[in-house]
Amino acid sequence: MKIRSTLTLIAITCGVAINFVQQSIPVQAQVPAPMPKKEQQAQCTSFATTGIKLIKPDGFDAAESFDGFQQTSTQSSVMAITMPGSFRKVTSSFNATQLKARGITLKSRENISIDGSKGILINLTQTAYGIEFSKWIVAFGNEKETKMVTATFPKNRSAKLSPILKSVVLTAKNDTTPPPALGSDLGFKIVPSPKVKLTRVIGKALMYTKDGTIPAKSPEDPLFVVARSFSQVEIADKKEFATRRISQQTSIKVNSVTSTDRIVIDGLDGYEIVAEAKDTASDTPITIYQVMLFDNKSYILIQGIVGTNVRDEYLPEFKAMARSFTQQK
Repeated sequence: MKIRSTLTLIAITCGVAINFVQQSIPVQAQVPAPMPKKEQQAQCTSFATTGIKLIKPDGFDAAESFDGFQQTSTQSSVMAITMPGSFRKVTSSFNATQLKARGITLKSRENISIDGSKGILINLTQTAYGIEFSKWIVAFGNEKETKMVTATFPKNRSAKLSPILKSVVLTAKNDTTPPPALGSDLGFKIVPSPKVKLTRVIGKALMYTKDGTIPAKSPEDPLFVVARSFSQVEIADKKEFATRRISQQTSIKVNSVTSTDRIVIDGLDGYEIVAEAKDTASDTPITIYQVMLFDNKSYILIQGIVGTNVRDEYLPEFKAMARSFTQQK
C-alpha cells in the first residue's frame, strides 16, 4: 500500500483525515515561530519515541494513551506524532476540498520555521461526538519523515484555550533523546506472526508490515496495527460502533461486511469483523480484519489489511495476532 494507507491508521486513532493531493490553498510567506523564553526551554517535556519535545501547558497532565498532554475537564489535548513520508508530500495533503468532504474545515495555513526546519501552522475545525472542536497543528520535517503536533479543544472554549495551545504547538523542537525500544512503552503487547515484521511506532501504536518498512511495495502487502483510543467515549451500541469504524477508511472503499462475531480477549469484550473492500488508488481488492475491544470508556483497535488474493495466507495470522493481545499493568 502507498504511504497514505499508513496515514489511514493515523486518521483512525488521531481523528485527523489526511489525503495525499496537491495543495490548492494560498499560503503566506515563511516566518519564524516564536521561541520560548530561556526559563521555559528547560521545562520542555521529551517524547523520545517521536523525536519531539514540547512545553507543557498549565493545567494539563501527561497523557497515558498517547505522546502528549491532556486536560480531561475540557476535553482538550496536545498530541505529538512522527510519521514516515517527506514533509513536502505530507503537508501538501491538507486540502480544503478534501478535508471538507470528511467534515473538517481548514481555517488557515501559514508557512513557518520550526527549530531550523521548514514547517507549517494550520488551524482546523471538526465535529466529533456532537461537539465542534478546533485544532492547531504544527508540522515540520525532512524528506524522510514528518513530525506533527496537534492541539485539540472545544471551539466554545477558544477564547481561553486557542491562544495558549497555539503557543504550545509552536514550542515544538527536535528531541535527540534516545527512544525506547519499539513498542516497549505502550501498555500492551502481542505475539507477532513470522510473516510480518515490526516497523516504527506511530503514536502509541504497534504497526507491522511484510518487510518492516513503510510504504509497502504493493497494495496487496499486509499491514497490521494495534492502537488504543486516545479519548474516552460513551458508546451505547458497541456492535454498531465497531461496524461503523471498519468503514471509516481513507483511500479504501468497503464493499461489504462478511462476518461480525462477539469475541473476548484478555478479559475484554469486543467484536471481530471481516470486510471486503477495494484500494481506491489501484482498484485492488483487499480484505480488512478488525477486532475492537472495549475497556470502560476506551477501546483497543486491532486492524489487519491485506490483498484479497492472499487473504487465506494472512487472515489466520491476523486472527492469531489479535488473540495474543495482552495488557501490561
